[in-house]
This record gives sequence, structure tokens and C-alpha cells, in this order.
Amino acid sequence: MKLSVIVPVYNVEYYLPACMKSILPVLECEDELFLIQGKSTDQSRQVSLQYQFEYPQIQVLDQKGRGLSNARNCGLRAANGDLILFVDSDDFVETAVLQRLLKQLRSLERLPDVVMTDFSRYYETTRTKQRIVQIGRRSIKGLDTLPAILKGHTCFWNVWRNLYRREFLIEHELLFRENTYAEDVDYMTRVFLAKPELWMVDAPFYCYRIGRSGSLMNATSLVRVKQTAEILQESIQRLQGANTAWSQALVGEFQFEYILNLALIQELPKEQRREAIALFDHYCQVILPTQDRSVRQVATFIRLFGVSFTAKILAAAKWIKRKRERRIP
Repeated sequence: MKLSVIVPVYNVEYYLPACMKSILPVLECEDELFLIQGKSTDQSRQVSLQYQFEYPQIQVLDQKGRGLSNARNCGLRAANGDLILFVDSDDFVETAVLQRLLKQLRSLERLPDVVMTDFSRYYETTRTKQRIVQIGRRSIKGLDTLPAILKGHTCFWNVWRNLYRREFLIEHELLFRENTYAEDVDYMTRVFLAKPELWMVDAPFYCYRIGRSGSLMNATSLVRVKQTAEILQESIQRLQGANTAWSQALVGEFQFEYILNLALIQELPKEQRREAIALFDHYCQVILPTQDRSVRQVATFIRLFGVSFTAKILAAAKWIKRKRERRIP
């Protein structure tokens, strides 16, 4: 089994060494790692080229366009491995955990289409990790088991928490949607709707760094609010069309995420908030009907008090949560 690791690189000269230090020990001779270069203004390219010089498995490639999705697509088109792993260059992996998982997969005669794992959040300000437990200490298989891990409205759509069989991605033409936010929501929706053979295993290898200065996730813009709302709405509609127990469970999660994104309105400049509120004028068409009790309760609250007031309440709750997690001073 050959592994292809795809790492987009953009202005991460400080973080890339930690990322690479965690990945390199898991690579075998036939594996490959792509460092996909954006137009960095720091020394990221020079650092990447040094890794390419030192390690034969590493290739430095220039992306053909802009953005994270374009970088991932460039890596997918170049990859020749049996399995694909996406790693963001400001994150890192638990080396020993990933090694054990890959050892198990390398011993199989036939690979599953998608292998999903739990992950950890790494808080930059406190240098602490928090494991996000959905799968836990079990191994379960099949799309029908997805609802079993969807507890507590925690993210399940992160692309980097999974390993993907490359031929499955090729067969279903699963490239990333470019020039948009919320690309992981769109991508994983299409992955699930392609009905992969899904394995969920106890191997929380990925560490997602939160609070990095300069991260795209720290910036809120009207474009981000609009594109995120649109992609969530589109994903909900696609999943509703599938009309299965597992797809309806995903619908509820995305409806809840749609509601949470109301908080972003308060992070915009005041002159843009009215336009952002208007984006959610048709919220009932997105979050109703629903099988999720929490979504129904919030929908009632919005109907009584309006989008603007709900956004203020959610923004306050978000600030309190981030303060408690020490994401902000």
C-alpha cells in the first residue's frame, strides 16, 4: 500500500517544521508527500525546498490557482498512492497513532473507501490538547452507523480526519470546490453521497491547531458569511434528497451549524450587518423541517425574537465559550 500525503503550504514557515517532524516518521520508501506551494511572503518555500532536498519521498509543487481547495486539488491530481491523507501545514499528527493505523491498513488485502477517526484540538494560547470524542474506543462500519457518532453537535465534516482510497475519489470525481469558504462541508457531503465503504476506528491521529495568528479561520468577512450559509443550505438540500436515516442525521447537524453561523454577523463591521442578516431571511426553508430537537427550539426562538437578536445571543455565547477555552485573552 502506497500513501500520498497532501500538504498545502502558505505563510507557515514557523509551523511547517513541527508538521513535517510529525509526518516524516510514518512514511515508507514508496510513499509520497506533496508540499503544495501558494504565493507565500515568508520563507515557506525555502523551508519546503530544503525538505525536498533531504527526503526523496517529498515533492514541492506550485499550485495552479489560489486557495486551500486549489492546493488540495493540485495534490490529488499529482498523487499516485492507494490512500490519500490531507494535512494542513499549521497542524500536526500524533506520529505513533498514525503509524499504528497505517500498519493495520497496509496489512489489508482490500482497503475501505474512507477511514474516519476522532481528532484533537490543540490550543495555541495554552499549548494544551482536547480530544474530540465521537467514535471513541470502538470500530464501526457503514454509513448507517454515522448517526451513532453524531452526538453533541460537534464537527464531523473535517477533511483531514479521514484517509481516502484514491481510486474511490477518482471514480466519483471528488475534487474540491474552489474559491469558496466551507469547502470541507461541501466536500464531505459529496463524499458521503457517493456511498463509500466507511470504517470508523479508534485512532485519533490528527491535531488541529486553534488560535494561530494569520489563520484564515480567524478572519470574518461578508463573503465568508454568505458562502458558508450558501454551502450549508446546498448541502442540506442534497442530503434531504438522499432520504436515508444517516443522511437525515447529517441534515440535522448542518442545520445546527447553519444556526451557529448567525454569530458571525456580529463579527462584521456594523455597516455590513444588515446585508448579512438579509442572507438569513429564508432561514425557515433551511432549518425546517428538521428531526433535530435543538434546531426546532432555536427555530422557535428566531421566530419569536428575530435573526438579529438571535445573532447577538449566539455571538455572546460563542465569546464566553472561547474565553473559557482560553482561545482569547
